[in-house]
Amino acid sequence: MKYYNLKENDEQVTFAQAVKQGLGKNQGLFFPTDMPKLDNIEELLALPLVERSVKILLPFVEGDLTKSELTDIVTDAFNFPALLQPISPERAILELFHGPTLAFKDFGARFMAKCLQAFVAKDAKASGETKPLTILTATSGDTGAAVAHAFHGIDNIRVV
Repeated sequence: MKYYNLKENDEQVTFAQAVKQGLGKNQGLFFPTDMPKLDNIEELLALPLVERSVKILLPFVEGDLTKSELTDIVTDAFNFPALLQPISPERAILELFHGPTLAFKDFGARFMAKCLQAFVAKDAKASGETKPLTILTATSGDTGAAVAHAFHGIDNIRVV
């Protein structure tokens, strides 16, 4: 799938390029060129978190990650529960704070870290040399903790 820069529509990149690059020209965010349709939502909702996540995410990473690679990434990234707690017969609330830093941002930060880890490893294998990657970030609060924890211990990637 291709992604386009919201500020410079002519700039299009792959998922891997968007993850490695971060921002486009003029600090534009990347957005999918197509939004895949989800069929049979009831079946999807009945799946365990990892399987459901893979089915939803697979069209977005097509061409950059195989289903097996994505499954490994999601399994590693989402290794904590997302609990659905009933609050009435017709309503429930999804608890997204059971990750390692107790923030919903653990989902995005850990998925990004695992994807970047896979792409850095693929690049090293293709080129025959390992090029360490440094990510410069400025943040506060739970975002910083989630990102720091997500990237902790990942080979060849530093976050400063």
